[in-house]
Amino acid sequence: MIEVVQYNDIRIMAFNEGLSQRAIAEKLGIHRETVKRALARDEHGYQLTVDRPKPVNDEFEERIKEMLIENSYRQRKDRLTKTRMHELMCEEGYKGSYSSFTHLVRQIESSEELKSKEAFFKLAPIPGTLQVDFGDMVVMDNGIPKVIQVFCAKLTTSKSEFIKSYPRQSTEFFFDGLNSAFIFYGGIPKRIVFDNLKQAVKEIKTEKERILQERFLRFSAYYAFEAIFCNPSRGNEKGLVENLVKYTRNNYFKPRVNFEGFDKLNKDLLAHCHKRMVKNNWYPALRTEVESSFMELKEVYNPATLVMAKVNTYSLVHVDSNRYSVPTQHVGRRVNVHIFPFEIKVYYQQELIATHTRLFGKNKDSLEPLHFLELLRQKPGAIQDAQVMKDWKLAPIFEAYHNQLQCRRESKSKGTREYIEILNLIKTCGMSKVKAALVELDKTNCYGYEAVVSKLRLGDQSETIKNLDYQILVERNLHTIHSPVVKASSYDFLLREGVN
Repeated sequence: MIEVVQYNDIRIMAFNEGLSQRAIAEKLGIHRETVKRALARDEHGYQLTVDRPKPVNDEFEERIKEMLIENSYRQRKDRLTKTRMHELMCEEGYKGSYSSFTHLVRQIESSEELKSKEAFFKLAPIPGTLQVDFGDMVVMDNGIPKVIQVFCAKLTTSKSEFIKSYPRQSTEFFFDGLNSAFIFYGGIPKRIVFDNLKQAVKEIKTEKERILQERFLRFSAYYAFEAIFCNPSRGNEKGLVENLVKYTRNNYFKPRVNFEGFDKLNKDLLAHCHKRMVKNNWYPALRTEVESSFMELKEVYNPATLVMAKVNTYSLVHVDSNRYSVPTQHVGRRVNVHIFPFEIKVYYQQELIATHTRLFGKNKDSLEPLHFLELLRQKPGAIQDAQVMKDWKLAPIFEAYHNQLQCRRESKSKGTREYIEILNLIKTCGMSKVKAALVELDKTNCYGYEAVVSKLRLGDQSETIKNLDYQILVERNLHTIHSPVVKASSYDFLLREGVN
């Protein structure tokens, strides 16, 4: 076997000093065939002609190969890391170091062609193209980690970014994210690149052919943009927005932010968007791209999901694992429920009968007390025990006025019935006006439903009656006119006998 030093000497004597093969063999005391082989092998580095023994790896090589082949068939997110595979092999008795293990893994991957580098074309951005995606983010909700979704959008030419957070990825949130992005950019992009998310794609037929969801077809037809879908497991085809998801996670959600509601979080994220636009001077490029390659903004598409529901005997409709109240006269009726991203609207025969803030989670109730006041007229005893009344956070003046009514009427039931009539005034006059009327009447020890109605009417009149400006009175020579003060005795004649 030729040693490295000897190999080096042979080649120097031949190519540098010009000696013949015979002369080199005689000088080094080796066979001419050895010299011939050294001169014929024009390779870099030293190569072993016989592999070194691998006592640690040899015994487990087939098992490691089997594990690697199994791992290659798993989905990317379910694949084992090399660290985890090394731990599992050690549990089976493997004694090799991590570096020895990874060296063998690379050899097997190469020989079995389990892992290869793929070549890509660098694509030229097409103006008016938007890439969108959702990303998982973790926030702290009252000290508990909570996973939320962030809708991310990025233009390929101007690089302008938009992000907005949601509880999940369902269709109404997906549509709302696109609507919000269009408003943010000031127009509708002609091309939008999507992943194969189920809110848009019903079935993947081939690499390019898709059967789309009917709701998404209506949405895209309304805005008239071209929808482009990536090949399965090809996130690189929308690499800009993939990087935006990572940037958002690393810069806006690490360390984990305290969650104070989606309104607050989305205001913060929108501020981040504008800050990035200014910092990177993206506004001029965005204006140019919108003017040249966008369609005009139009009325926002309604993102709501529509479902039918039946009002149960508790005057509640079940929506998305939660319950929402409607006025009690609709018990037993079928109603249409519009599920917006953060709001629930209930309609009966085109009439809006209830609006609620949307609940997230499961088995929660959203009860509007005004929906139950009509039923309370029929069942006044429920005012103490009904859950909706216990949860109603009324100002202290209401309870005080209720107690006074019961005392003045010398009957709890009569006082309660009158109090319920006063509560019903909130539906027409509003909470603030009724509360103000009760406060004023309480100061004068005036208690009763009729007194409250009169006070509310007087308040409405006082809002419309205004004194004329003094300058106007002077201009019209009315400032000198005064009404005389009439003495009370002037009306005594009305009390005389026989006067009607």
